[in-house]
Amino acid sequence: MANIKEPKSVYSGYLLIFLAVTFFSTIEVGSQHLQRNLGISALDVSILRFFIGGVFLTTAAWAKFGWRKYLETMREDGLKLALLGLLGVTAVSSCFHRSLMLTSSMIGGAIFSINPAIIALIFVMFRVERLSVSRVLGIVLGIACVFVTNLGAQAHEPEFPRYFLGNIFMVGAVLAWSSYFFLVRNYIRKHGGLMVSSIVVMGGSVGLLLFAPFAPLLGWGKSLSFFGSLTASGWLLALYLGIVSVGLGYYWLYSGLARTGVANGMVIFFIKPALVALLAHFLQDQPLSMWIWIGIILAAASILVVGIAGKQKR
Repeated sequence: MANIKEPKSVYSGYLLIFLAVTFFSTIEVGSQHLQRNLGISALDVSILRFFIGGVFLTTAAWAKFGWRKYLETMREDGLKLALLGLLGVTAVSSCFHRSLMLTSSMIGGAIFSINPAIIALIFVMFRVERLSVSRVLGIVLGIACVFVTNLGAQAHEPEFPRYFLGNIFMVGAVLAWSSYFFLVRNYIRKHGGLMVSSIVVMGGSVGLLLFAPFAPLLGWGKSLSFFGSLTASGWLLALYLGIVSVGLGYYWLYSGLARTGVANGMVIFFIKPALVALLAHFLQDQPLSMWIWIGIILAAASILVVGIAGKQKR
């Protein structure tokens, strides 16, 4: 990565993040199908996604770096990365998938996409970066995107009588996700996206398994019961969510962030609610209002403002 010229590196980083966010935008629709149509619990969906994705990432890391390099990284920072997986995978995924049992995929996607604003505020609070005019404008445009996209999803609230509780869980997922990326940013620069994501995802998967016995006590449904519930098409969807939305998605995201920086790169997430809304419209027949199109324009403007300003600064 060091021999790549800066402009190419930055632009390719934004492209990788955009690819990751595009496939992340299918998670709400795919997970909601498994949970609501096939009766798979929120925790089981999380376990399926991240264990399949973790095996994929670990296999890829071993193939690329060799087992000696992998074990060397484990000895140096493996425990810290695994513990971060409890925050960035276990906590995020549990809250995220539980939210999708209670609220619509459009509303959930819109709320989760607020994380770039939270990350920017965390960076400012800890004096890692200054809050420039361009970043403030980008955040305002991004929040506006989330707001208007949420307006376009209001029509679905009668279908989800407990949507407010679902939204609270999604806010919890946002806070955990934003805090996680603030803490993991230096490890991404140090070890690279593939190595970090493989250890983090496997550590978070173990955390999900340890949480499984407590899920029924919280009213989250039966855990580890998907073997008798998943159909052939359900397994294919689970493999997609694991290999593509976790395996490739996390690799692209981490690799992109290593080139753009966490604060700049995560702004791409502002476009996620618009992508989720489009997918929900075509795959779940959820109405698509003018607010969604306005949200797409605002998200694109937010990304351009922060991206161009970040390039000029470099």
